[in-house]
This record gives sequence, structure tokens and C-alpha cells, in this order.
Amino acid sequence: ALGAITPVGATAEQSCAAIAAGIARFNEHAYYHCTPEDPEWDEPLPLFVSDVPVLDPFLDGPERLLQLALPALGEVMAKAQLKRRDLEQCGLMLSLPQSDAATTPLNLATQFVPALCKLTGLSTFKLWKISQAGHTGVFTLVQSALQKLTAGDVDLCIVGGVESYLLEDRLDALDNAWRLRSARTVDGFIPGEGAVMLLLETAAHAQARGATVLATISALGEATEAETLPSQKNSTGEGLTHAIETALAATPSPHGMDTVYGSLNGESYYAFEWGVTLTRLHTALAGMQPLV
Repeated sequence: ALGAITPVGATAEQSCAAIAAGIARFNEHAYYHCTPEDPEWDEPLPLFVSDVPVLDPFLDGPERLLQLALPALGEVMAKAQLKRRDLEQCGLMLSLPQSDAATTPLNLATQFVPALCKLTGLSTFKLWKISQAGHTGVFTLVQSALQKLTAGDVDLCIVGGVESYLLEDRLDALDNAWRLRSARTVDGFIPGEGAVMLLLETAAHAQARGATVLATISALGEATEAETLPSQKNSTGEGLTHAIETALAATPSPHGMDTVYGSLNGESYYAFEWGVTLTRLHTALAGMQPLV
């Protein structure tokens, strides 16, 4: 089962349909403005964002993240028809905003899941885990979930990502680092937010309970990039290339991959990384449809 809330959809189905149709939703932030070229003389610059429309634009901190997580968690549990007794053998693994000077004081690693359980009226899950590893957090948690499911530690595991770049302290940090797209910063990105939840279980367990299987995870690949964005150097593309090669080796196909979903956000760092990767994997990616 899937659950989601995004700037372009209140559910997973709405969000996927909008993304597949190429729909985006950008609008001016209710109160935040970017720093102009000359702060002393120039007017503040408008900030365009991709926000979830049902959330109060002034909602900040962990409360904003919780309000993103709640509908996605509720949807995945409803779609999977989970009962309270099912949660006794269910794990919860969430990828939350990357640890930095703005998010570390929020104590998300220890306080987010208990607060989420309190809001939902649920007892704590059999086990839970938080990752604040950034863009790849969900993928590392999928790996962890598969290990727990295979070992029989849990029967079910909800893996999700809850992210918002619209927390005010994060906007300040990104603006100061010249990363917010504005008239001052062309090589920047439009900040957004959203939450997605995925229910995982083994094929045998899904069959035993008569669940409808939406998809099968056949391979995962992971690697480390030597030159990350804060280094101010271009990505070598080696990490992404190796990760894709690892996944392809486990699922050999003469046609390579036809669909790729990525996190390109408009910053030149990620565009360069993907370009280098395309060059190195031109055969495997030759039949790829436009990047989503």
C-alpha cells in the first residue's frame, strides 16, 4: 500500500497522476523573502515555493512535519486495512530532514515517532528507526526494512519520507548559502515539501493475508559519492554510477531501464552528476524515457 501528501496531491494516487502528467505547483511564499543583491538598498526578493496547500504557511518546526506525516500514514494504513493487532508486528522507519544546524535542535531522531504515535492514538510500533541521511535516507531504510522482514523480526514495515524545506530556520540557512532560487541566485532550487509512506512485507506474508501486491523490490544499489554538494566541487558521478550498476547487476535486462525517478532540483551540481552518469551508463540507459 501507498500513502502520500504532496503539493500536487492529497493522496498517493492524486500525486502520482499529477507527477506523471508533468504538473507542478509553485507560488509565492506567504511571508518569507530572499536576500537581495544589496541588502542595504534593494527590496527583499520574493521566494517561490512548492508547498502543501492544506497546511498553514506559518506552521513551523516539528509540528509542520507531523502534519505532513499524519495523512500519509493514515492513508497507507487504511489502504492496507491494517488493524491495531497488525501494528504489534509492524515496524516504522522514517527518513526525516537531514541533520544540520537548523534541524539538529529539533531532536527529531528521538522525539518525532513518539509524538506521531501520540497524535494518532497508536501504541508504539514493534520497532522504529529514524534516518536523517538526506536524499538517500528512504533507500537506506528500505534496505533495513528488508533485513528485518527477512529475519522475521517484523511481519510488516512502513517505510516513509517526511520532508519540508519550508521550515524557517532551514530557509534562512539555504538563503545564506545562496541555494534558494531567486533573482540573486540562478543556480538554486525551489524549496518544497511532502510525505510518502510505503508498506513492505515479504511475498509469502502478503499472500497469506490476501494482500494486493502493487510492486516487488528486486534489487537495491548503494554507494558513496566522494564530492558531495558542500565541498563546492562537481560530483564525480562515481557513487551514483556504482549504485545503478549494482542494482542492474542483480536484475539483468537486455533493455536496461526505461523509467527513472530522480531528485534533480535545478541545481547545477545534480545536473552535472546525472550528465556524467548518463555518459558512463549510456548503454544501460539508452532506452530510458524522459527523467521524472
